Amino acid sequence: MKLKVGLCGAGQFGSLFVPVFQRHPNVAEVYLADTMPDRLARQAAALGVKKTFNSLDELCASDCDCIAIFTQRWLHAPQAIKALKAGKHVYSAVPAAVTLEELDELVATVKATGLVYMLGETSYYRAQTTFCRDRFAKGEFGRFVYGEGQYHHDMAHFYNSYQYSGGDEWKKTASFPPMLYPTHSVAFVLGVTFARMTEVCCFGYADTHPDGIFDPNLSQWQNPFSNQSALFRTSDGGMARVNEFRRVGAGDPDNGRMTIMGTHAAYEEQPLSAVVTRLDFPADYGKNGIPYAEAHRLVKLQKQDVSYIHTFDGVQITEANLGALPHEYLGKKFFGLSKVQPFEQLPLEFAGVPTGHGGTHLFLVNDFVRSVVANRLPPNHVWLAARYNAPGIVANESSKRGGELMKIPDFGVPPPSWPAMDVTHPLLP
Repeated sequence: MKLKVGLCGAGQFGSLFVPVFQRHPNVAEVYLADTMPDRLARQAAALGVKKTFNSLDELCASDCDCIAIFTQRWLHAPQAIKALKAGKHVYSAVPAAVTLEELDELVATVKATGLVYMLGETSYYRAQTTFCRDRFAKGEFGRFVYGEGQYHHDMAHFYNSYQYSGGDEWKKTASFPPMLYPTHSVAFVLGVTFARMTEVCCFGYADTHPDGIFDPNLSQWQNPFSNQSALFRTSDGGMARVNEFRRVGAGDPDNGRMTIMGTHAAYEEQPLSAVVTRLDFPADYGKNGIPYAEAHRLVKLQKQDVSYIHTFDGVQITEANLGALPHEYLGKKFFGLSKVQPFEQLPLEFAGVPTGHGGTHLFLVNDFVRSVVANRLPPNHVWLAARYNAPGIVANESSKRGGELMKIPDFGVPPPSWPAMDVTHPLLP
């Protein structure tokens, strides 16, 4: 089956995905849509796109099978709903929505249309999340106790992006509340446990920077907070802390950092390093008066277990030897992925395609295309997307109320009759 994919939003980020879609063996053609004619023409020429459209409406009226949305973050939900109602499968950049009402309508629209919706959440596919998810599913962490997800990205990193798409009024939208962009952090936890966050208390940092971006009188959202920190209760009895910071003199080399702590193991990250600790209890633990300090040992795993590998046995992959090399070489060298990521799922046509966010762009596109072709639920379907987004929406409201403890609604799970792809998917009923 060959798909026609319409990509909506020819900005700096969305354009990175055009070559990935183009190289997928199940994609026949990629269309491009944007409301800025000059940018559209420039990007289409650079990327070899032949069919272009000046709006989402035009793209919805075209013969494309799917629409991938890479527009400004507060537009995603209404645009996804419009595309679904036009009969198009939808891939959406994060976030899925910025209000609970939007989430509710998005879930209802997916159920009503029966079409594929997938959220492009990168943290789900990152090496450290994959590493922890696999071991958590095997029971090696024990019961979930505590998790952390954080996204420390100073506003200086975003100036160019907002100016690129926002024009002269870019500061009005640059003040987008941090907790309305929560999925990179939340997925570090829920992408491992597949529980949900049930209640939250959140505090905000009132920004006073002279650039005036977070002046509530200027902000489109009347938002004064550049940084927000939230504490959550989770449905499996645990706790989680999420930081979304946009004005901070610290950064995460991989744009995020995570912690997963269970009753038997813990994964913790610091900048440029990570360690997994595990408690090994002997069979006679608790018997014969053996003290705790002597009954357990600490096993440490270093960051190379989840780091991204750029060389493999010194092999340099070229067009000449590409076909002769085992697939594992492609995963470990040519793709630039981690050995814990399921790179064997990727098509060979992806070799050499530029990727980002720790190789996750390749997995995102591949899973979306595969799910449409097979007519099966992808990872990060709309119900999991709701679990990633609802906590931040409620956390933002909590911070506006001075840290009030608030309940987070449950958007449910997929209908039992909807089949999923051949992946571990604890959200299925």
